[in-house]
Amino acid sequence: MKKLFLTISLLLLYSFAFSQNISGTVTDVQGTPLPGVSIMIEGTSNGTTTDFDGKYTIEASTSAVLTYTYLGMKTQTRQVGSNTTIDVTLQEDATSLDEVVVSVALGETAKKKSLANAVQAVSSEQLLEGNQNNMVNGLQGKVSGVTIASSGGVPGSSSVILIRGGNSITGNNQPLFVVDGIPIDNSTNSSLEVASTNRASDINPEDIEDISILKGPTAAALYGIQASNGAVIITTKKGKAGISKISYSGSLSVDKILGTPDVQTTYGQGEQDTEGDINPSSSFSWGEQISPGTPIYKNIDDFYKTAITQNHNVSYSTGNEKSNIYFSIGDVSQDGIIPSTSYDKTSFKINANSKFSKNLSIGISGNYINTKISSTKQGNATGGSFNSLLAYPVTVDAKDYLNPNGSQKAFYGGQEFDNPYWSIANSPNTDDVKRLIGVINLNYNFLNDFNLTYRVGTDDYNEFNKKVTGDGSLVDNREDGYISQFEKDYSRFTSTLMLRYNKEITEDFTLDAMAGNSVEELDIRTTTTTGDGFQAPGIYSIANVAMEDQSISELIQRKRIVGFFGELKLGWRDALFITATGRNDWTSTLPKDKRSFFYPSVGASAVLTDLFDISSDSGLNYLKIRGTWAKVGKDAPIGALESSLGKNLNGAASSAYAWNGVNVGNPNLEPEFTDSYEVGAEVRFLNNRISLDMSYYYSLSDNQILKDIRVPPTTGTFYATLNGGSIKNQGIEALLSAQILRPKNDGLFWSMDFNFGMNESTVEDLPGFLNEVYLSDSWTFRNSAAGAAILDGSLFGLRGKQPERDANGNMIIDTRDLPVLSDQTYTNVNRMPDWTLGITNNLSYKNMSLSFLFDIVQGQDIYNATESAMIYYGQSVNTLDRGQNITLTGVDADGNPKEVTRVKDQAYYTDYYSLNSQNFIEDGSFARLRYVTLSYKFPQQILDKLSLSALELYATGRNLLTITDYSGVDPEVNTFGAGISGAGSTYIDNLGTPNTKGFDLGLKFTF
Repeated sequence: MKKLFLTISLLLLYSFAFSQNISGTVTDVQGTPLPGVSIMIEGTSNGTTTDFDGKYTIEASTSAVLTYTYLGMKTQTRQVGSNTTIDVTLQEDATSLDEVVVSVALGETAKKKSLANAVQAVSSEQLLEGNQNNMVNGLQGKVSGVTIASSGGVPGSSSVILIRGGNSITGNNQPLFVVDGIPIDNSTNSSLEVASTNRASDINPEDIEDISILKGPTAAALYGIQASNGAVIITTKKGKAGISKISYSGSLSVDKILGTPDVQTTYGQGEQDTEGDINPSSSFSWGEQISPGTPIYKNIDDFYKTAITQNHNVSYSTGNEKSNIYFSIGDVSQDGIIPSTSYDKTSFKINANSKFSKNLSIGISGNYINTKISSTKQGNATGGSFNSLLAYPVTVDAKDYLNPNGSQKAFYGGQEFDNPYWSIANSPNTDDVKRLIGVINLNYNFLNDFNLTYRVGTDDYNEFNKKVTGDGSLVDNREDGYISQFEKDYSRFTSTLMLRYNKEITEDFTLDAMAGNSVEELDIRTTTTTGDGFQAPGIYSIANVAMEDQSISELIQRKRIVGFFGELKLGWRDALFITATGRNDWTSTLPKDKRSFFYPSVGASAVLTDLFDISSDSGLNYLKIRGTWAKVGKDAPIGALESSLGKNLNGAASSAYAWNGVNVGNPNLEPEFTDSYEVGAEVRFLNNRISLDMSYYYSLSDNQILKDIRVPPTTGTFYATLNGGSIKNQGIEALLSAQILRPKNDGLFWSMDFNFGMNESTVEDLPGFLNEVYLSDSWTFRNSAAGAAILDGSLFGLRGKQPERDANGNMIIDTRDLPVLSDQTYTNVNRMPDWTLGITNNLSYKNMSLSFLFDIVQGQDIYNATESAMIYYGQSVNTLDRGQNITLTGVDADGNPKEVTRVKDQAYYTDYYSLNSQNFIEDGSFARLRYVTLSYKFPQQILDKLSLSALELYATGRNLLTITDYSGVDPEVNTFGAGISGAGSTYIDNLGTPNTKGFDLGLKFTF
């Protein structure tokens, strides 16, 4: 026994004597640390992984061999020997790059080489470049074929995202958003009165690991109804095995408005009567010339201020082979460029995953977000800040708005609008959202080749929105104040069950089959309350309004979708793939006999360089071709089958319910379908230094469901809901990536990405007699124009007031010697870009890095309703030719030739010129330097002293340069925001708040 004990002891001593701790750093050829590199002791199951900064520590004997593996890199080995420090540089492996996986439908992943459709991924680092609080804005210029338009610089304003144009004339054209496998809400409230945010902005960009953009119905066929416009698949961060870290990132931002319109300072307060005499008591600027020495006030310029934003994020993550966890807290506090406006968001995120046995794993994800917004009225709304500012001539100080007794001062007799500063202090508008997104995911492997996944998730939020006009208002019938508020309870429950079978049938042939079921239930309850007149001054509560002056309404919306789906993928030699999918949905928003419908897709991809062995390191590295076809269905909006009844329609009506001619339903609606196909190719050259991914696509959305479209009163109603019409989309998109400089070690590295997209959305057909469909919510100042879908024209077209003409094209002139105006369509106006190009540059040298994005948007038309309003008030520099004569030629109402010479007076500008929409359609093309970021990562010597594993400082400039011929302040405009569906209001400039330019200083560290 003693000998045995002695022998074991000697062996143990021998083992310890010849084992040692090995540490080091793993980087790529540019010297960038690689996190998550697997380091294994050859011939054993012992190993570790690199941390966030590419560092590792492992215990191994002197005779051990370490193996370093990382996706997309060539595997390397190192003999330990007497070394205690082993640094490794990994090089790209063209073969391994073919194994890159991306997030696809239903929370699953797939090899990118096997996909038959276009999918573009955006990493966390790419998304965070530019330091945007709204994660949708973080995608601007970074994804080919995707158009994103912000609705201005108001804190929390919404952003529209369109993938390959639009498929619906009156419905939602934005993609489905999916977080960790479950769909979430990205709706936007109406922005007609105040700016509203899109709900996807609730997601903290710091919590996102990566985003996959599924472009069009071919890529998102398995999601069915909801993804007919494509899908944005978001994967959030998780803990990683062998890495424990606490990270902080924070930034301080300073923002200023991009600019303000030019205001004339030649003429002062006053308006002209029919005799040409001037009444100085007016809100117009059509008065006499301003006398020298008269004080001039820059009311518009002085209204906006410098805004400060703080953004703080703290996260903790850890993990081992069996479990991992990620937890984060984020807080954004943003002041607006308009006094009293703000955006505050606090988020908590947890993501935990555990492997309970060899085959069973469970994951839980939870995200709680509280968003608070304070805003001012905008656009056409009574009391809109910009609209009110235009009513203050430059000779009147808008800041002088209080009487000695504290009441609001009117600067002329009969004023019926509120001072914008008074509104800021007395008419608050707030929005408070509390949201919870939760996911539970169970994954079970059995019988070697089978996998069962069940995922259940919920997206629930409560929103309380309040809009107030304070007592003491000068607005007619609002002297005692007014309140409008709603409380919205939104609940979306999703259940998905999938069974997958994956089998290598032979050495060359693989089979991947999947069948599944999904159930989604949507429940929205909205209670709206209004009150006219506060009983006690200054208390802005519905309880402070007399009961007889209150009104209340409740809207309940429910929807259920049940789907069964399947996918079959065949692979040959891991180079040729054929994929087919099918899905059948049952939806509650269609009639019983039409609520079930089926749609399939089929596609193929071939990696020619693998099939024919034609690749080489110095030439062609990779070549793949792909093609796919899909058909996707779409159901009706909630409540589209039934007509709404009204009560007490007029004073003579009884108290019974009656049809009021609006909110008209149609019990015979049918589903609409989109047929689409795309072909594409991916190619890489010169040891993967140059890569190109191109696609051509075509889609036809037929039998459209048109909701609440305006029809002639002769039909017996004002609105109608019906099937009819089709939209065609076709376009080209391309992603070109090039590594211009790819040195070894810490030399200068330079890469460029070019994201190109070109799309045309055409209205091929409309039902019956219609030649246009428009949404009245997009009417601009004084109803001069509105967004519209035009037959044989663009889905994103325009209709507006234009001079009437006879059969010979002669302008009809009325008895006032002014052209007669009427609402007409434009067949040649398109508010979507002809093409877009985002150029991203990344440069690094040792510890310094520089990145910037130059975004080019070309060919879209803008309707400048803001200029129309400025001309109406006499504020525009384009009215300085007042008093000059103009000759108009046409015919009178009877068709007789008529030529008149008249003065460009106030009536000419207000009754004709400012209403003629032809005068305000402009080319909105622009090129914008979206951001420039300079960062510095501190060297290891300093990190060791600070007990940190990473430390980075950065500075970012946003919207520093814009090149455009657009006469307005900002060509990237969408005043009404994402709340208007269908033809929408993108590139309509209507008295909104322009975007901002700003600077950020940021700090990131990890320990």
